[in-house]
Amino acid sequence: MRKVVVVLPTFNEKDNIEKFTNEVLAQEKNLSGYRVEVLIVDSHSPDGTGDIAKKMAARNPRIHFLSVGKGLGVALIEGHKYSIKHLKPDVMAQLDADGQVEVAIIPKLVKTIDEGYDLAIGSRFVEGGKNNLSLSRQIFSAGSSFVSRVIMGPWSVKEFGNSARAFTPELFRKINLERLPWKEKTFIIQPAFLNEAIIAGAKYKEIPLVFKNRAEGYSKNKIINYSYDVFTYAIDARLNKWGINFPFFKATRRAKTLIKFAIVGFTGTLIDFAFYKFFIWNFGLPPATSKGFSTEIAILSNFTFNNIWTFRHRKTSKNLWQRFVSFQLVSLVGLGIAVIIVKVLDSTFGNGFIDLGFRKIAYNNFYFFATIPPVLIWNFVVNHFFTWRHEDDPIEVT
Repeated sequence: MRKVVVVLPTFNEKDNIEKFTNEVLAQEKNLSGYRVEVLIVDSHSPDGTGDIAKKMAARNPRIHFLSVGKGLGVALIEGHKYSIKHLKPDVMAQLDADGQVEVAIIPKLVKTIDEGYDLAIGSRFVEGGKNNLSLSRQIFSAGSSFVSRVIMGPWSVKEFGNSARAFTPELFRKINLERLPWKEKTFIIQPAFLNEAIIAGAKYKEIPLVFKNRAEGYSKNKIINYSYDVFTYAIDARLNKWGINFPFFKATRRAKTLIKFAIVGFTGTLIDFAFYKFFIWNFGLPPATSKGFSTEIAILSNFTFNNIWTFRHRKTSKNLWQRFVSFQLVSLVGLGIAVIIVKVLDSTFGNGFIDLGFRKIAYNNFYFFATIPPVLIWNFVVNHFFTWRHEDDPIEVT
């Protein structure tokens, strides 16, 4: 008897994981000659999904459990690697465990592989498929697939975004995992895996499915971040197909954190300047004293926004106060760097003016702006690698 292993990536799916897994296993009756097994791959769900899955695996030999670090790509690729090594499937399949796609798609995907295809793609956008999400999410899902078709290709594929797929072990072994951004904490794994599978020579076919709202829980997809990732990855893939081997996606993804940090820093500079003038005008404080208070307010603002936005998804062992103290010290060193730069420039060029004809601009304005790049680099590098240093999660097998 042949075997199909269905990988179910989970994160906070405790309310429906048992019911959904049993529904997947029940599809065996629609797959003559196949044994259906399920591999639940949980990304350290804080709601206890992993504990439930472990107990299910202990009771049923057709259910397996794998605990991995966070990220859909990590869950899927680690799951498939484990499946090939330990479960020996004839057909590999995957499906999100949130109930947005009915499990009846599994026999259709597997039968497509039996027809001689290497890859079966569940699709909302072919004849017979439906996208029953809200209008805004319909626009988003259709738009992201359209961008992938236009920039990355191929145009013949209409669905790039959902997890419902089946493929052969032979195809999976051919995929270049070194080039695939599967370790990124993003949903880009879906279009990226499809792109790499086609590059690996996959013979593919799209199968219509109905996509609906989640049965339980909440959607974890972040529209703005995912849109950014789809656009930059599509460009990366297109450059690669043109023979330009520049890691555009990785570079822009890393730059995204720097851009966020720079935006927060720019906002902090405005806050610093505003309170600097406020304390002078309203309380008559000396400039140096006013600068001390205004800088501290800006540091507090910068820390808050970096903590809740720039480095929001970083897993770090430092608690809030440790991060705050670290950020304070890094910012004070940055302030010292700025003071030294201004002092050196002022000593070298003096307190003159540039005459533009219609207005004179003081040298000290240029001194102020000259401090921004080195201080930004200092603050970002140290906070990136120390204050909010990311720590990977371990892998656990059951």
